[in-house]
Amino acid sequence: MKKLGIYIHIPFCVKKCGYCDFYSVKWDEESENSYVRSAINEIKGYVNIKDAYLVDTIYIGGGTPSVIMPQNIENLIGALKNTFTVAENAEISMEANPNTLTGKLNAYRESGINRLSIGIQSLNDNILKTIGRVHNSKEALRAIDSAQKWGFDNINGDVMFNIPGQTLEDIKDTMHQLIGKGIRHISFYSLKLEEGTPMYSMEKDKEISMPGEDLEREMYYAGREIMENHGLIQYEISNFAFKGYECRHNLKYWNQEEYLGIGPSAHSFMGNVRYSNPSSLKEYILNGGKKKFQRNIQEVLNEDELMFEYIMLRLRLTEGLKFAEFKNKYSRDFKETYKEQIDKLLKDNLIYLDDAGIRLTHRGMDISNYVFALFM
Repeated sequence: MKKLGIYIHIPFCVKKCGYCDFYSVKWDEESENSYVRSAINEIKGYVNIKDAYLVDTIYIGGGTPSVIMPQNIENLIGALKNTFTVAENAEISMEANPNTLTGKLNAYRESGINRLSIGIQSLNDNILKTIGRVHNSKEALRAIDSAQKWGFDNINGDVMFNIPGQTLEDIKDTMHQLIGKGIRHISFYSLKLEEGTPMYSMEKDKEISMPGEDLEREMYYAGREIMENHGLIQYEISNFAFKGYECRHNLKYWNQEEYLGIGPSAHSFMGNVRYSNPSSLKEYILNGGKKKFQRNIQEVLNEDELMFEYIMLRLRLTEGLKFAEFKNKYSRDFKETYKEQIDKLLKDNLIYLDDAGIRLTHRGMDISNYVFALFM
C-alpha cells in the first residue's frame, strides 16, 4: 500500500488575525455542526481508494481547529478511521490557539491526537496586539504547560519574525522562553504581508512600518543560532526540531508525496494532479448535503514540471536532494542534466556538493528563490 497524508481544514476563527490570508470565517455552533457533517461526507466519498493507501499522517489545520467541540474533532478522526486504513503509529497533528485549549486537552488525547501545533507567534504582548492575536504571552506559556501536563510531548510552537515594531531582543527572549519550556519543534516564519489583509492596507497607508531587510535577516540568524545551540536542528528553511520530532506530515509536502485535503479551500495532490475545494463554507455545506463535491483543478503537472517542483521542495530541506532518489524517481542523472546550474551555484557558494547529492548553504537558503529559478 502507498502512504497517504490527509489534511483537514477547519475554517473557523474567534477573530481573524491582521496578517492572515488563509480561508476562515467567524465561528458559530450551527455552522460548525453543518461543516462537520459535510466533512464526514467528503471523507466517506474517498472510500473507493481506501484499499490503495495507508494513512500515516493526519493534520488538522485552519482557521483555528481548537475553537470547535472536541467531540467533533473525534468525529472527524473517527470518520477517517472508518473509511481508510490508518497506521497504528500515525502522526495526528492539530493546530491550536493558546486561549482555546482550556478543558479540551484530555479529550484531544483520547481522540488520538499526538502532536499539537500552538500558535505562539511572539511572547511580547505589544507585538501580539499589533498582529491582532487574541491571546497574550501568559496564556501562551500556560497552554504549553497544560499540554505537557496532559501528556503531549510532541509540541510545535509557531513563531513569527519581521513584525512591525519587533526587535532583535524580542526574538531572542521569545526563543529562550519557549526552549526553556522544553518545546520539541519550532516553526520560524518571516511575516509577509499579503494583499487583501488588514495589515497590508495599514502598511500601504503608512500606519505601520515593516522592519528593514537587514533587521529581518538578523532576526532569522539570531533565532536560528539560539535554536541550534539548544539542540533544535534546522531540517527545513523555516523548521527546527529535536531529532525524531520533525513534522512527518509536512515532510510529505517537501518530499512530493501524495496527500488529500478535506474541507473548504483544502488542497490535494494525487498522482500528478493538484486540485482544491472552493473557498466557501456555504458552498461546501451545500455540496456536503448532496454528497457531491466540486473540485477545482489547479494544475496537471507534466514530468518536467514535477521534476522542477521536486528539486525546489527537496532543496528546502537541509538534507537536500539525493542523486539516487532523483534517478529512481525520474530516470535521469541529475549531475548531467543540471551540470551548468551546479557549476554556477558552486562558484557562488550557494550549494554543497558531494557524491550523494546537493544541499543549500546558509547563503543559498537566504536567496533560495534565486536558486530555484535557475532550475526552472
